[in-house]
Amino acid sequence: MLEFPKVESVFQPFFDWKKRLNDRTGLQLQFSYQTLYQTTDDEKALYSDAFAGRGQIQGAWTLLNRGGENPGKLTFRLENRYKIGSEIPPSQFGYQFGSVTPSGTGFSDFGSALTELAWRQTLAGGKVKFIIGKISAISWYNVHALSSSMRGFQNTALQSSLSKPAPGRGIGGGIGVELTPKFVVVAGIHDANAKTTDNPFDTIGESEFYRSVEFRYYPTTPDRWRFDQVRLQFWQQDALSAKGTPASQGMTLSASRLLKDRYFVFGFGGISDGEATLFKADAAAGLGVAIDTRHRAARDALGVGLAWGRPSNERLREQYTGEVFWRFQLIDRVALTPSFQYVRNPAANPDREDAFIFGLRTRITF
Repeated sequence: MLEFPKVESVFQPFFDWKKRLNDRTGLQLQFSYQTLYQTTDDEKALYSDAFAGRGQIQGAWTLLNRGGENPGKLTFRLENRYKIGSEIPPSQFGYQFGSVTPSGTGFSDFGSALTELAWRQTLAGGKVKFIIGKISAISWYNVHALSSSMRGFQNTALQSSLSKPAPGRGIGGGIGVELTPKFVVVAGIHDANAKTTDNPFDTIGESEFYRSVEFRYYPTTPDRWRFDQVRLQFWQQDALSAKGTPASQGMTLSASRLLKDRYFVFGFGGISDGEATLFKADAAAGLGVAIDTRHRAARDALGVGLAWGRPSNERLREQYTGEVFWRFQLIDRVALTPSFQYVRNPAANPDREDAFIFGLRTRITF
C-alpha cells in the first residue's frame, strides 16, 4: 500500500547476507514478529481487551544431499510469546464469554520455547518423505491454505476440525508416500501428553500416543496442492491415565479449491466417539478472495468463514462461530489484518446469546 524505497534499501544487505548464507551453507533463516490486539464493546465483559506479541526464529539447514533429489534437513523454531499491557492474552479472550474455542490462536504468553527441532528426509526422488523430532500434532492434518494463525483465520474453529485431538508440540514422527502424482498417504504418531513448553522427554515415557492416517487427493497440478485438495483422516488416541481420558477415535474430512486464481473455497468437518476432543462433531466452511492491487505485486486477502460445533461434554450446548478478516500489505514485509468475530450461543454460557470480538493483527517478516 505504501512504498519507501530508500528505507527498504537500508535493509537489503541483510537479505543479501541471508541468501549468501543459504548458498554457502544450506542454512535458510526467517525472522518474524507478530502482534494481536482484540477488544469488545460489551459492557459486561470482565476484560475489555487482550494484547500479545509473538517473535520467532525458524530455519531449515540442509545437511545431506544439498541440491540433490533426496535432501535431509534439520528444521527448528524458537518462539517467544508474551502479553503486552493486558491482563490476559488473546488466546484466552473468548473464554470470558463462554466460547469454547480460542479467539486468538497462537497468541498466548508461555514465554520462550523451542517449538520445533526435527529431521526431515526426502527419499525416492521426492516420492517418500519422513520427519522425526519435536513437531506439531495439529498442523499436519485437516488444514487448509487459510489455517495459519499468523496469516489466516484467528479463531481455532475455522482453522481445522476440533473433533480431533490437540496435544501440544512434542516428540513424534510421520511419513508421507506419493502413490500416484495425485494420491498421497500421510501417517503419523505423536506423544498424546505433550506440552509445548515442557521437556518433550518428560511425557514420552508414558507411552500414550495419538496416531493418524490421512489420505490426500490432489485433483490438479503439484504447484496447486496447497489449494486444491481433499483430505480424509482416521485417528486413534490411547487412554490418558493421568487425565482420566478414555481411548478415543474418529475421522475428519476437508476439501478446498482455488477458482480462477482468485477465489479460495474450503470446507471441513469431523466426528469422534470419545472424550479426547473438544467437539464430538463439527463443520466449517469459508471463502478467501485475493484482491489485486494496482501498484504492487502482492495481493490483499479477504477471508470469511462460519463454523458449528457440538461439544463432547453433553452439558454444553452447540456453538456457532463466524469470522471476517482483511489482510493487506501495508509496506514491504509488513502486513496488517483487521478482523471481526461473532460467537452465537457460547457453549459454556447458557445465559448468553452472542459475543462480538474485534481484532487487529500485525506481521513483520525479515
